[in-house]
Amino acid sequence: MAAIEASGYLMEQEVATQLERRGLHVRTNVAFEDSEEGKSREIDVTAITRVAVDETEKVGALVELLVECKNTANPFVFIARPKNEADRRRTPEEFVFPYEYKMSKDLGGGRSTYRPLPPFNHLGFDKVFDAHVKPWKAVQFCRIDRQGKGWHANHGGLYDAIFYPMAKALNARRKERPKPTRAEDWHYIWLYFPLVVTSGDLFLIDASVEAPRPEPVDHVSFERELKSAKLSGSFMVTFVRQRALERFMADVVDPLSTLCRDLIENRLAFMRENDLPWVD
Repeated sequence: MAAIEASGYLMEQEVATQLERRGLHVRTNVAFEDSEEGKSREIDVTAITRVAVDETEKVGALVELLVECKNTANPFVFIARPKNEADRRRTPEEFVFPYEYKMSKDLGGGRSTYRPLPPFNHLGFDKVFDAHVKPWKAVQFCRIDRQGKGWHANHGGLYDAIFYPMAKALNARRKERPKPTRAEDWHYIWLYFPLVVTSGDLFLIDASVEAPRPEPVDHVSFERELKSAKLSGSFMVTFVRQRALERFMADVVDPLSTLCRDLIENRLAFMRENDLPWVD
C-alpha cells in the first residue's frame, strides 16, 4: 500500500471522485492521439458537465476539465510580474465560442469598415475569468527538489514533461468536439480547463517587488506560446493544490458557468447578434 500511495494511482481516483460528487461526468486514463508523434497518450482524468442548454434553439454551454495528477511532496514555485497592455488584450484559446462578432462603421459614400470583437470580451468573460482579472502573470516555474542538505530549483524537463503534453491533450480534445456546419446544428460555448492537480504546495514570487519572497497560493495559471509543425498557439495550464480543488471550482469555474447560464437562458438574442455598432 505504501508503494501504491506513493505512485499517485490513488490520487487520480480521489480527484475523479471529488469531481463526480460535483455532478461532472468523469473518465480516467483517457487516450488521445499525440499530434506530433502519432502515438496514443493518456490524460489522467477528464470531467465534463453541461452547465446551460436551450433545447429549442439548440444552444448549450459545457465545461470540460483535462486533469494531470502529480503526487509529490516537492513544491512548485512560480515567478510572476505585472501584466502589460498586450497581456490584458489576450484572450484564452481554451475557451471556444459559437459565434463571431464584428463592429461595423459607415464611412459614407457606400464605404464601410469593420473590426472583429473577441467573444471573450463581448460576452463578459473578461470580467469574471480569474486568470484574466488578476493584475499579474506567471512567467516561469520550477519544482523545488532536495539537493544534499539544501534545495535545488529544478526546471529541466518540466515543460516537456508537464506543459507540452497538456497542450497536446487540449488540442486533441478540441478537434473532437462537434462543430456546427449548418444554422440548425447545435452551437456550444465550450470552456476547457487543462489542470495539473498536485498534492504538494504551490508558491508565487512577485519579481517586481523590492524584496521578493515566496507566498503560498492555492492555484496558479501559467501561459506559454508554442510553435511547432503541428502544435502552435498560446496555451494556459492551471496548477491547483489537491486540497484546494473544490475552492478552485467554486471561485474560478462556477462564476463562468453562471455567466454561461445567464447568456443562454436570459440573453440569447444578445449572444446571437454579431453585427455591432462601432465603439472607439
